[in-house]
Amino acid sequence: MSVHPVLVIFGLSFPPIFVELILSLIVFWLVKKVLTPTGIYDLVWHPSLVNTALYCCVFYLVSCLIV
Repeated sequence: MSVHPVLVIFGLSFPPIFVELILSLIVFWLVKKVLTPTGIYDLVWHPSLVNTALYCCVFYLVSCLIV
């Protein structure tokens, strides 16, 4: 039995990790909005890979804070 219940929205069941994914997406968007004007993306080879790695790091931090 899970500690977190299943989330049901409009009859659709979502696993407990869904909340963590949405929270990390919001935090990721905020961090990306802060990093974009600084010109950090001009220094990286592939911005999409940096965004993916950044999202993974944010998701890890959010999931560590919630659990």
